[in-house]
Amino acid sequence: MATRITHFLHSSRVTGAQTLGTSFDVADVHVHDLTEGQAPIVTNKRNWYGILEGIQVKLTSAGTAATCTIRLCADAAGDEVLIPDTDATLVAGITTATTKSAAYSVHLPLFQLLDFPGNGSLYLFCKVDADTPTMAETVLTWSE
Repeated sequence: MATRITHFLHSSRVTGAQTLGTSFDVADVHVHDLTEGQAPIVTNKRNWYGILEGIQVKLTSAGTAATCTIRLCADAAGDEVLIPDTDATLVAGITTATTKSAAYSVHLPLFQLLDFPGNGSLYLFCKVDADTPTMAETVLTWSE
């Protein structure tokens, strides 16, 4: 009889009030601790590994911003890039045109190399093509 393979889905939700611009800035980051809420054997702040399924970004006061570019890194300085610059079209809310969202389908196995910080955190940087919206919420969904 074949062994059954089970996948566990997890998410990391971060809220904040970073004001985005048209270039990346180390101050405009959401830090996702992917070991948070995991079993004690996982939360020893080791290098993280898993399959990153998707990324969602919610912006407020988005004005004329039409695209959002993300960069996912293993370090706070944004130098150890895991997901290179990826654009998505921002979609406005039906009743609130200044609230806009973007979603990114990733489906990529990731791991932090041994020389990375080893803190279980991934750093999501964002920039837009126009205006100065607020990065209100980001969600990373991953599986193991």
